[in-house]
Amino acid sequence: MSTAADGALPYADRDGGPRSALPLWAWAVAAAAIFATAIFGVLFAPLGTTVAVWWPAAGISVLFALLQPSSRIVAALALVLLVTAAANAVAGRPLLVALAFGVANAVEVAVVMGVLGAQSRRFELSSLRAGVRFALAVVLGSLAAGVLAAAAVALSEGADFWPTVGFVAASHAAAVVMIAPLGALPRPVPVPAGRIEMVVQAVLLAAVIAIVFHPSSSLSLAFAPFPLLAWAALRFPIRIVMGQTIVAAIAMLVLTLDGGGPFRREGLDLLVGAAIFEAMLVTFGGFAVVLSAAQHELRSLARQVDATNRLLSGSVIDARIGLVVAERGAEATRITWSNRAARRLLAAELEGDAWSGPLRTAAGAALRSGEQITLNTDEGRTITVAANPIGGADHRIAVQLLDVTAILLARRAQVEAEFELDAARTIRAELERQRDDFLVTTSHELRTPITSIVGYAELLADGSALGASERGWVGVIARNAQRLSELVEDLLTLGRGSDVPEAQLRQERVRCDELFDEVAGNLRPVSERKGLVIELQPGAHVLFVARHDASRMLSNLLTNACKFTPAGGRIRLSAHAAGDAVLILVADTGPGMSQDEIGHAFERFYRTPSAERENVEGTGLGLAIVAELARRNDGEVLLRRAEHGGLEAELRLPAARAPQPLAP
Repeated sequence: MSTAADGALPYADRDGGPRSALPLWAWAVAAAAIFATAIFGVLFAPLGTTVAVWWPAAGISVLFALLQPSSRIVAALALVLLVTAAANAVAGRPLLVALAFGVANAVEVAVVMGVLGAQSRRFELSSLRAGVRFALAVVLGSLAAGVLAAAAVALSEGADFWPTVGFVAASHAAAVVMIAPLGALPRPVPVPAGRIEMVVQAVLLAAVIAIVFHPSSSLSLAFAPFPLLAWAALRFPIRIVMGQTIVAAIAMLVLTLDGGGPFRREGLDLLVGAAIFEAMLVTFGGFAVVLSAAQHELRSLARQVDATNRLLSGSVIDARIGLVVAERGAEATRITWSNRAARRLLAAELEGDAWSGPLRTAAGAALRSGEQITLNTDEGRTITVAANPIGGADHRIAVQLLDVTAILLARRAQVEAEFELDAARTIRAELERQRDDFLVTTSHELRTPITSIVGYAELLADGSALGASERGWVGVIARNAQRLSELVEDLLTLGRGSDVPEAQLRQERVRCDELFDEVAGNLRPVSERKGLVIELQPGAHVLFVARHDASRMLSNLLTNACKFTPAGGRIRLSAHAAGDAVLILVADTGPGMSQDEIGHAFERFYRTPSAERENVEGTGLGLAIVAELARRNDGEVLLRRAEHGGLEAELRLPAARAPQPLAP
């Protein structure tokens, strides 16, 4: 059962990010803790020496520095120097010695931070390497403090230099190695131990310490707590281990000062016992730090391996790609690991863990060639096989199997669909060509008889031999013949499309005012009959188009507006400059068109449902002809719903260049 790891982040073999600045109250608490523990260390120094057995102020000082962002490290060092110097002075040490001890403490913190690289980034005990580096930093920092403190004591009190170096370094190292790790705790990861196991281990550790360090005990079993500490380091979160180490060290110190334990037995010199006890505390704390950091790294790596295994043996990869780890032997190849997809693909070739068959042969060929091999199985599947050796184990190979049957079938279906689509396009193009040829040919054939009908109808109408009834009949013939003539011209226009030679197009300068007047004049009978008001706003714009095409385009647009605008409505015909083009707008106050109707408006023979219902005159070719004529004159046309109702047609045509003045 896992505990103390909810929300744990993935392991990363690198130091953490920058820390945030501590609030001012944290600085006050740290200063008070360093001051109080420094006085405690001075007051409880063994008789006959001025050096404390355990100097917790050093551990708190390094812990405080580890919690600082890089911008406040110098300020933290200054605080350590001042507070520890003041504490030593208050505890009764000479002022110069107290100041030297303050400097020694600050230098120790600086050395530890420098070795850990914690002055520029956050340091974490997340790996064995980090644990060893922390132990090295503690040793170097405590030696620096020991040298400086011993020099001060030797100069002021005449004490022996090297023994003092040893005592000071040991007392500082014992405190730093136990307390400072609290400022370098890594991100939590799941652990196998539960709360009950932690309680049992803690009780056993307390019992062992109580027995070994009890004043009445004469057993030399100082090593006895180590197995229980190893239990915690291997099974518990590093936070629990570090807290337990501090509590155990304090308990052993108190019991030793009370006269108990193997370091206060009769016949053992007090200073020698103190030195051995300090060495034991350093070993105890260092053992916990290094072992816990190594175990944290192992747990994190195990999580990485587990996550990778879940990725390889589950979800999308497992559904598509078969992964196999196999061992090649002299007689057979055996599979040591495979995911579900691989077991499904290899079902016909496996006997237990022995693998033989076409896919095994393909894997061997892929391994030798270094390229993928694709083969078709007896079950009608197509499988791609790739293989590569596993580094450090020549007899082991990794094989990847990908079933590409569905991909090939989909690709084949796509190719067939594209082929059918191309064939359909070819047939459609041929049908459209035949239709256009038919329209052009038929229209040409109809031109002559229609022209004859129109001509003879005009002759009959001009004659004097017809009565009133006969003249009415001739008028009907003439009007319908004229409609047929216009229809034939429309069909010819659509049949020729944009294939009119440029020489026959005869583009010229066409003034908008003249064009507007001409088209509006031709439709005046229709507009007056319905009481429509046509506003002309041509401006001074000039087009460069075929005059006949421009007249037909504008006439068709204006005819549509007149057809669908109700009696008494308004139509506005205007021209506007748009760069090297002229925009001609035809806006009406009719019912307009829906977006779906606008999408079909330029299709040949398309008529809106309302036009069909109301039996509005027309063939559905007018807008298609406008679009065709606009294209062959390098223009375009579009429709849109007007903001205040009705429909607005926009015809964009090339503008004529201004005439160049003649050279003098």
